[in-house]
Amino acid sequence: MKAIQVFVFITLFSIPVYSQELSKKTPNILFIVVDDLNTSLGCYGNKEVFSPNIDRLAAKGVRFDRAYCQYPLCNPSRASFLSGRRPETTGIYVLNVSARAALPNAVMLPQYFKNKGYFTAGAGKVFHNAKMSDATSWDFYEDNPSQDSEEKSAVETRQGGGDGKPSSLALSSDGSKTRDAMNTQTILSFLREKTKENKPFFLAAGFHKPHLPWTAPKRFFDLYSKDKISISTEPKMSNVPLMALQTELSGFSQPDRKEAIQGYYACISFTDSKIGLLLDEMDKLSLWENTIVVLVGDNGFHLGDHDGLWAKLSQFDASTHVPMIMAGAGIPKGKVVNSPVELLDIYPTLVALSGGSTQPNLDGKNLVPFLSGKNQAIPPAKSMVFHYDSTQNVDVLGRTIIDKQWRYTEWDGGKRGTELYIHKNDPKEYINQVNDQKTQKFVVKGKSILTNSQVPKAGEANRPRALLKSGMKSN
Repeated sequence: MKAIQVFVFITLFSIPVYSQELSKKTPNILFIVVDDLNTSLGCYGNKEVFSPNIDRLAAKGVRFDRAYCQYPLCNPSRASFLSGRRPETTGIYVLNVSARAALPNAVMLPQYFKNKGYFTAGAGKVFHNAKMSDATSWDFYEDNPSQDSEEKSAVETRQGGGDGKPSSLALSSDGSKTRDAMNTQTILSFLREKTKENKPFFLAAGFHKPHLPWTAPKRFFDLYSKDKISISTEPKMSNVPLMALQTELSGFSQPDRKEAIQGYYACISFTDSKIGLLLDEMDKLSLWENTIVVLVGDNGFHLGDHDGLWAKLSQFDASTHVPMIMAGAGIPKGKVVNSPVELLDIYPTLVALSGGSTQPNLDGKNLVPFLSGKNQAIPPAKSMVFHYDSTQNVDVLGRTIIDKQWRYTEWDGGKRGTELYIHKNDPKEYINQVNDQKTQKFVVKGKSILTNSQVPKAGEANRPRALLKSGMKSN
């Protein structure tokens, strides 16, 4: 079974039964998580991508313009925001260690609501996969294999993953038997059933696409002519340390860039269409007044930028920057928060929006005071990652501070490189200004924050398959 990487939170409360006052205190939640979804969306400024449903969700609530994952890889990121703990605390930096195994006594996000009397159900990729899903968190969970023969074959043969070269396939079917389509129907059924019951619920829809392999019905590929996909001229990289230029697909051959982007965009639009079904059902059931919806990506995704980087596992904005949207009960409409926030913040924010008290041992912050978009005094975001030095067979820690104006990163405490990018003039991070005398105040601040930050817990690190030495195993 594969897990879906799309997350949306919706607080759904059964309207016919609960009073308005009670429903505000215990709203239902719809949590939508999308796998490998970067900010290539209309509401985030990409006018080439057809994402009308995610765009309308953003218009109904708050769009966090600068949301960041705490580790740019599926499992470490999900284990972090579902447990409310930083990767530094979980010690999870690989794909095959479950959140529950690392944190046996933690109260996971859906478990918190289950303990509060909510019905909790997940379908698709919520935790990293079905094998590592947390049974304690759910009243119901499933993520069944695809019944679409073409998608199933692509997944089982690791097309676009086994050889490390991103690839895509236009399905000849209508997509109704794909994993994402079937999991959407499961969540739709629960939306209909549970609104009739005298009990609040937490539903999590985890979408696999746009994770590789990029498979979607042909009509979604037809939205994007390769000839019309624009690739902007990129600045020449300056002073960027070699250690920074690594992703999970480093060392593999490059795909045709426009063809690959077409496949990625097609999968975004396919996923968006399924999210639209969930939003349509919200409309039909009149759930917006008593339901909170949260939509996030678990990590970003490089698309051939920075001289050929693909996928995630870097500390560049393309890999750590993710969409994050909240809408529904208790959330203002049409607002934008443009200060850096963290996926870690989802847990304490949902606790606050549902009328709960602050939970102990959560590393994130409650974003409710910032939802109006007026108070932007939010602390910088943090991210971390391990890169691999194949010449010495060692893992190299990269730790990052993301401020509203800049991003500062140290590799091995600065011994293997230090980075500073000023986002006003270099938003996509090509020109390292760490040695510029005019920027030293930012270097000092970033270094100070890292010096006083938690030291990561020891743990095995995920390594790019193509960079592994003979005989070594990849996670």
